[in-house]
Amino acid sequence: MQTRILRTAALALLTVMSIRFSYGQTFNSGDRYFNINTSTIGGDSVTTVVCKDGFLYVVQLRGDKVLNFSVDGRNIPLDGLGKYAAVIDSIKVQIKRDMEQAQRDREQAERDREQAVQDRQQSERDREQAEQDRRQADQDREQAERDRVQARAEVERDRQQAEQDRQQADRDRQQAEQDRQQDRMQVERDREQAERDREQADRDRARAEEDRRMMDSLMNDLVTDGIVPDRDSIHTLKVDANEVVVNGKRLPEAMEKKYIARYVKNGCSMSMERD
Repeated sequence: MQTRILRTAALALLTVMSIRFSYGQTFNSGDRYFNINTSTIGGDSVTTVVCKDGFLYVVQLRGDKVLNFSVDGRNIPLDGLGKYAAVIDSIKVQIKRDMEQAQRDREQAERDREQAVQDRQQSERDREQAEQDRRQADQDREQAERDRVQARAEVERDRQQAEQDRQQADRDRQQAEQDRQQDRMQVERDREQAERDREQADRDRARAEEDRRMMDSLMNDLVTDGIVPDRDSIHTLKVDANEVVVNGKRLPEAMEKKYIARYVKNGCSMSMERD
């Protein structure tokens, strides 16, 4: 039902949009909706009305003659309109009211044109007022001259204030120079610290290279001594002053002492763990 209603309303609106309107008006009041569009089709005046008041009615009239009538999207044959006579009559009454309102609107438009004449007359009075305003402007210019004299006095005061501001700016520049000198000193300290950091980084890289070389040598010795079959078989490794552990197993004492003597220096130790 809802789909049929929407389809009927859409068809009615498409019909209205495809022709030249001469008049149209819509009313809304609560659940009541009433739309009237009077248009010209083939030289004849046709009125299309969409009315929703509980039911959705769509009716097309040429004068008082009903051309089409539907209820909730269902077309009603012209010979079956007697059942809906009251509805159609109420729609015709509304159309009559609407036409009367249109006449009143035209009369209002005429009154608006008359008002436009009065507006032109008012414009003439406004022109005269403009002349008075011009004379007032002359008086305002004289006042402006007096204001300029006052302004010059204010300019002198501003000049004196500007001199004070300049002196303050000089003091600010001196302070800024002191700040720059302090900044330069801080930059020099930062540069020296950066140089120390670079030297430390060089030492760290050298240490890392030495550690890598020692670890490489240690793994080669473990393979050479037959402790492991190859380097890839070494998963964990720990060497310190107390023990040497390879893949979780501690080396025999004699072999352990050999590795400690060779690879543990100055209390250093080595460890490695990989998957």
